[in-house]
Amino acid sequence: MAKALDWKTIYEMMDNMLTGLAFIGLEEDKLEVLYMNNGGFRMLGYTPENGYRYVSNMVSLILEEDKPKFWQAIEDVLKDDGAVDLEIRTVTASGSLRWLQIRGNLYERTENRAVLLCVFLDATDRKFVENELLLQSRWYQMLLETEGETLFDYNAKTDVMSVKTASEYGIESNEIVDNYMAKARAPKNQTSEMKKLIDIMESALKIPRTDIIEIYTNLRPNQAKRWYRIHTSSIAGVDGYVTHIVGKVTDIHETKLLLEELREKDKLDALTGWLNREEAMTQVSHALEHSGESEIHAFILVDMSAFRFISENLGEDAGNRIIKEITEKIGKGFKRSDILGRVSGDEFVLFVQNLVSVSNLDAVASRVSRSTEVTFGSGEDSFTLSGSVGVSVYPYQGNDWSELFIRAEKAVNSLKASGKGGYHIYNLSGIYKQEMAESKNQTAVYDEAETIENLEELLVQILCEKKQNDNLIRTVLKLTANYYGFHKVYLSLDGIKGKPGAEFRYFVPEYAYENEEDSHEWLPFLKRLDMLEGFQVLHNYDPIPEELSSYMIHSKIHTMVIQPMMMRGDVSGVFIMGECTGREWRLKKSEEASLRRIMQLIQMYVLRYERQRLGLATLQDVRMLDDFDSYVMAIDYDTYELCFANRKILEAIPDLQIGDCCYRTFARQDRPCDMCIMKSLDRNNPRANRSEERFCTQMRSWLKMHASWLQNDAGSATCLLNCMDISEYFMGGSV
Repeated sequence: MAKALDWKTIYEMMDNMLTGLAFIGLEEDKLEVLYMNNGGFRMLGYTPENGYRYVSNMVSLILEEDKPKFWQAIEDVLKDDGAVDLEIRTVTASGSLRWLQIRGNLYERTENRAVLLCVFLDATDRKFVENELLLQSRWYQMLLETEGETLFDYNAKTDVMSVKTASEYGIESNEIVDNYMAKARAPKNQTSEMKKLIDIMESALKIPRTDIIEIYTNLRPNQAKRWYRIHTSSIAGVDGYVTHIVGKVTDIHETKLLLEELREKDKLDALTGWLNREEAMTQVSHALEHSGESEIHAFILVDMSAFRFISENLGEDAGNRIIKEITEKIGKGFKRSDILGRVSGDEFVLFVQNLVSVSNLDAVASRVSRSTEVTFGSGEDSFTLSGSVGVSVYPYQGNDWSELFIRAEKAVNSLKASGKGGYHIYNLSGIYKQEMAESKNQTAVYDEAETIENLEELLVQILCEKKQNDNLIRTVLKLTANYYGFHKVYLSLDGIKGKPGAEFRYFVPEYAYENEEDSHEWLPFLKRLDMLEGFQVLHNYDPIPEELSSYMIHSKIHTMVIQPMMMRGDVSGVFIMGECTGREWRLKKSEEASLRRIMQLIQMYVLRYERQRLGLATLQDVRMLDDFDSYVMAIDYDTYELCFANRKILEAIPDLQIGDCCYRTFARQDRPCDMCIMKSLDRNNPRANRSEERFCTQMRSWLKMHASWLQNDAGSATCLLNCMDISEYFMGGSV
C-alpha cells in the first residue's frame, strides 16, 4: 500500500517540480504572491530567499504590452470560476525577457479575497522556434515571388547582412557582409541616398514596420549608379525587439528613366522648353509654401501680345521663331533655382527667388524688358517691338500664385493704359513703406527679447522666477510664437475650486484682426469636439470637424498646433499656435524633439501658475534638478500628478506627459503601483526617505529609486524621486 502523503511531503513535491507553481492572492485589486515554488523562481532567475522581494510587485515584471491580457485573464477567472490559459512575457533577474505559458484557476474565494492557483512553463524556446519558422516562411515566400532580384536579410543581433540574388533557377549568389550597420554609418559611405536607406533601417529596428523607397545609388563599389526600389520589412522576435530586417531590391533604372522622360515632356512647353502653365503653377506654389516671411521673391509677368500681328502677317512660323529667340535671351540671365514658364500663347511668367532686397527689382525687371525688344527693318523704316513686363512681390503683395498673378497682371494693364513700354512694379511705394515698418517692428522685438537663439534657456529662466504672473505667461506665448514663426498663440486653462478659467493670447500685431473672437474659450470648445487626444498639427483643409475648420478660415489660420495641458491627471488646459500666411508647416525629427521639450517646459510653468492660484507651495530650484545626471521626477503625494521631470528622463521617454498621473504616463498602468515607493514615506517625518530597485519597462532598465520629500506641509506634499540606471551592475550581480 502506498505511503500516505502528508502536507509536508506534498509541499516538498511541489517545491521540487520543474514547472512553476504559485498561489496568488487578490484583494481589492491588489495582487500578492502567497507562495511560489523553486521551479517558478528558477524561471525568473531568483533564489527563494530574495525572490519574494521582487515578485511582491509582480505586475511590474510583466511586459507593458502584455498587461491588458494578464488583467483580462484575472477577470475571466473571477467571473467564471473556471480556468484560463495565456502566454505573457516577464522580466527575469538579469533583465532579459522570458515567455511563460500559464494555466490558472480559482482556488478559493471569500467575501473580500480570492486565491488563484497558477501553473506555468517556460515557453521561450518554443517561441524562438516559432519565430524562426515564421521568418523562414516569409523569406522563402519572398524568394518564390522573385526573379532576377536581390533579397537581403539583416540580423540585428549580429549586425550581419545576408544578400542573395535570385534567378528563374533559384539562388544565383549569396554574399555575407559583417558589421553592416557599422560600415554603413561610416562618414565615407554616408551619401544622401544611402542615408535614406540607413534612416529607414534604423527606424525599422525600433518597431516592426514595412517601407518602400526608391533611391539612385551604386549598391556595390565600382558600380555605376542606378535607380532601385527597395522593400523592407522588420520582424520582431519573441522578446518584442526587432531581430531581422528582410527586404527585396528591384532594379527599376530603365523604367524610371522612361517615366522621367515622359514626365518631363509632359511638363514642358514644346516651343520654348520652359515649363507649361500647370507645372509652373505647381513649382511656384511649392516654392511659396516653403518660403519664410523674411525672403523676397519677384513674380514677373511678360505679355507679348504686341507680337501677335507678326504671326498674322508673316505667318505662325515667323512668330514662333521670334518668341523662341526672345525666351532664349531672357533665360540666360536667371539662376537654375528660378522658375520660367509659358502660361499662354503670348504670356510668360518668371519667378525670381531670394532677392537680396526690394531695391534689386528695378535691375531685374529692366533686364527682362530689354530682352523682349526686337527691331524690324533698318534705317528710317525700322521699328522696335517689346513685351509689357509687370512685377508683383512676395510677401508684400501675395502669398500664393493667384494673388501674385493678379497684381502682376494689373501692373501690365497699367503699363498698357499709359501707352508706355518697359516694365511696371505694382505699388512699389507701398512695398517700401511696408518694408520700413517691418524693419522697425523687428528691431523692437529684438530690443525687447534680445536674441532668441535658445528659447529653452529663456523658458527655464522664466520658470525659475519665484513668482508667476500674467505678464510672464504672455511673455512665454510671445517668445514661443516668434521662435517658431507663428502669428497667434492661445493658452486656455480650466477653472479650479470655484475660480474661473484663465484665457491668455498673443497675436503678432499685423495679424490681430478686428473681427477676432477675443471671447472664444478654446478648452471647452475643443473638449466638445473631442480634439484633445494629444499633440496635433492641423490644417484648415484637413478632415477636421466643420466647426473648427470654419473658425480657422474665419480667423485666417492656415495651420494650427494643439498641445493639451495636463493637471491632476486630466486635461485641464490647452496650448495652441496658429500660422496665418499659408506656409506649409512641417517638423523635422530634431525640430520635433526640440518642440516636445519646449512644450514640457510650458507645461511645468502652467503647473506652477496653477499651484500658485490654489495657494499651494511651488517647486523651486528647477534649474538645479534639470541638470542632474540621473532621472528626476517630482510627484504630488495626494493626486499622483507628475509636476516635474528633468531633461534626462524626458530624453529617455519623450512622450512623458507632465501633469498626468505618474503611474499612467511613467509606469503605463491604469492604477497606482501596488507597492508605491512614494506612499511608503512618513508624512509626519520631514526627513523621511526610502530606496529600492525596480525594473522600468518604459526604459527597459533596472533603476535604483530614491524617494524623499521635496516639499511637505499641512496643505500638500510633493515627493522627489531620483533614479539611477543600475542595469549593468544588477545584471552582473553586483547589486
